[in-house]
Amino acid sequence: MRDWTMIGKPALILIHMQHAITSEAGKLAFLGHAKATRESGIINRQQALLKAFRAKGLPVIYVNAVHKPTSKLPVYGKFWSVMQNMEANLPNSRDIEAIPELAPLPAERVLGNFPFGMFTGSDLDKVLRDEKVETLVLTGVATDMAVLTAVIQAADLYYNIIVPSDASTSASLEAHNAVINLMMPAMALVTPTDDVLAHL
Repeated sequence: MRDWTMIGKPALILIHMQHAITSEAGKLAFLGHAKATRESGIINRQQALLKAFRAKGLPVIYVNAVHKPTSKLPVYGKFWSVMQNMEANLPNSRDIEAIPELAPLPAERVLGNFPFGMFTGSDLDKVLRDEKVETLVLTGVATDMAVLTAVIQAADLYYNIIVPSDASTSASLEAHNAVINLMMPAMALVTPTDDVLAHL
């Protein structure tokens, strides 16, 4: 166990743990994130974090990708070519619902964002400030896309950031490892879920 201290009030944020992306029956399962979610064991670790945060009455917030059909999408990049050619993560669809294993409680906030940054298109910053949250515990998919963007955005807003290293995943294990080991430690405390739970 590492020697560190939880700063202020923490909030747990689950990023894009929704049907379209992380369910094997989801519309975007072919991208590989659903398979990685099941094989990596992140659901069990997120469940452990949920249980601990809920037991202590600490904020739990879900951020799910919601694509409004009127959005004008960029042309370059594999992600955009996929989104141009299919209707996924539309408002009021099953796509944007959290997977059953991680279903939110009635009082927990579920915010919509698009495309990557959890603060983009949502009032997440206001919600966190109103709750007097100082530290964000970030989990979700994909490590090298939405979770990385979340870390960068949160750092720009001067939040303390903790990334449980084994509670996020990506379709590419190589990309996940590169982000977790080489990029995120410059902006966040990166440590296993068990260590986060021990310091909560």
